[in-house]
Amino acid sequence: MSVRSYFMAKYYDASMKKMERACLSRWRSELLSDISGDVLEIGSGTGANLPYYPQSIHRLVLSEPESHMRDLLRQHINQTPGGKCTAESSSADKLSFPDNSFDSVVSTLVLCSVDSPDTALHEIKRVLKPGGKLYFIEHVLAKDAPHLIKWQRLVQPLWRYMCGNCHTARDTERHISDAGFTFETLEKLHASGAPSLVSPTIKGVAKR
Repeated sequence: MSVRSYFMAKYYDASMKKMERACLSRWRSELLSDISGDVLEIGSGTGANLPYYPQSIHRLVLSEPESHMRDLLRQHINQTPGGKCTAESSSADKLSFPDNSFDSVVSTLVLCSVDSPDTALHEIKRVLKPGGKLYFIEHVLAKDAPHLIKWQRLVQPLWRYMCGNCHTARDTERHISDAGFTFETLEKLHASGAPSLVSPTIKGVAKR
């Protein structure tokens, strides 16, 4: 597992470059443009969201449980001016922060790969202040393309093994709703530059 995680960290940014250029960088910028206060990002990876956080934030905690990813993340933090940002090792399903700690939590392409989205969302809700918000971009089950769902489910075991536990057929919209969040905005999109199995995407903000 550690060998796979090493190579995933090493080549992750390169593997995402086409999709970042095609759509993800724009979606990240739109999503994070008005975020403020104390912010936690889960599953921060190598720090792809770092350039898009506005100066209006008071504190930014980037949490990444994989050590190889976290090493690269810390390098990127050291190259980012401002001094508002720290890296932590918490996993999404066991966040090491007190209740009501953050104004916002950010999750971009993370809830597909946690062991239990329900547990992770419970933890997110716990650390959010009353009225706090979850900002998300997540690839999801292809509800608008039923013919694709069978392929998402068929390929999922191999995809999980090769891509860090990433699930191709997860209904993340339902999980967010079932966790008690209220959607303030919800866009249903298709990612350019991505395989069709992981192209269906949701982007938005949900309130605790």
